[in-house]
Amino acid sequence: MTEDTEDMPELDMASINEDIAAGAKAYGKLLRNATDDWKNWDLTIRGLRALRNLAFAQSRSNNLNSQAYRQAMSALLQQRKYSIYNNIDTGTRSTCYKLMDNIEEISLWYETLSAQDQLRWKHPDTIAKHCPSQLVKKGERKAKEKGKKKKTVPAEVERLRALLIKVIRRLMVYEPDAVELLDQVGDPGDPDDDVSDLFAAPIETDLDEEESVE
Repeated sequence: MTEDTEDMPELDMASINEDIAAGAKAYGKLLRNATDDWKNWDLTIRGLRALRNLAFAQSRSNNLNSQAYRQAMSALLQQRKYSIYNNIDTGTRSTCYKLMDNIEEISLWYETLSAQDQLRWKHPDTIAKHCPSQLVKKGERKAKEKGKKKKTVPAEVERLRALLIKVIRRLMVYEPDAVELLDQVGDPGDPDDDVSDLFAAPIETDLDEEESVE
């Protein structure tokens, strides 16, 4: 059964084809330049990090919450050549501080993403949400754990963790989603993340199946 098309308006094919062509060209440009926005944020965060380090030096304090640091940073932001950084809203600036110490590693991770993910994830807030958690600085946790005696990590655990990280990073070249596995491995310097948990349930592979048949 077909629909009655007698009342349908006549299509302006010239206009339709023009919009389709323009849309295809625009999306192609988006795909080709998918990383541009993050590249600009990368440079912005590096610049903010340099400004932070300058404030550290001038205040002789590396405590972001100290009065000396706050006064030094405030004075720098009042200078015309640095004032543009004052336009970054408070929430975004806070996220930039969480990313800046590992910005090089974060940008390397970003390069492994698909063009579609790069199009979706461009702002520091989104990057902080999706990038490996060990690359995001968590100030509150560090403050709470300050002074806590660090546990000794067995050498075998460290060796296995390092081996897993190396394998996952190689896998990321072919499967970008494998980056999520880094969260399960954890920070090599965090003794609370026991790498032995990853071996609690063995993963069945095609090789295992072949051996069982033989």
